[in-house]
Amino acid sequence: MSDPEALKRAKNHALRYLSYRDRSKLEVTQYLEKKEHSHSVIQQALDALIKLGYVNDQRFALEWGRYKINKQKLGKSRLYVELLNKGIDKEILESTMAVLYEDNPEAELAAECARKKLNSLKGVEEEKKKRRLIRYLKRRGFSADIIYQSLKTVSETESQENHCPF
Repeated sequence: MSDPEALKRAKNHALRYLSYRDRSKLEVTQYLEKKEHSHSVIQQALDALIKLGYVNDQRFALEWGRYKINKQKLGKSRLYVELLNKGIDKEILESTMAVLYEDNPEAELAAECARKKLNSLKGVEEEKKKRRLIRYLKRRGFSADIIYQSLKTVSETESQENHCPF
C-alpha cells in the first residue's frame, strides 16, 4: 500500500489537470508521471478517478472528436490517428468514429472545407488551385475518394453559379 498523502497529492494534481477539459487515461498518466508520482500511486489515483467518472475514454473520444469535426472539419483518418495518439483503445475508436461520422458525413465536411479554401485561392491558376485543394484536404485527413467526390460537388456548385473553379 502506498502513502495516502502521496495518493491525495496525485489525485489533486489530476483533478486540477482535468478541470480545464476532459482527458484520456494516457494523458492523465503522462501528466502525473511528469509530476514525478510513482507508478503505483498513479494507478491508484487513476482507478479512483475512473470509478468516480472523472476519467472516461469513451466520453473523451466523443467530445474530442465532436470538437475537432466542428472546429477543424477533420476527416476520419486524421481524427483516428489523433485519438490513437491520445491512448484511446481501438474498439472505443471504432464505435466513436461510427457515431461521429454518422452525424457528420465526411463528404459534406470535405466539400465545406474545399469551398472555404477556394476563397483563399482566388487568382491562382486552375490546375494549381486543384492541386492545392487536394493537398489541403489530404492534410485534413480525407480519403482520395472523398476528396475527389467533394471536388466534383464543389465544381458543380460553382459551375451552376457560372464560376467553375476547375
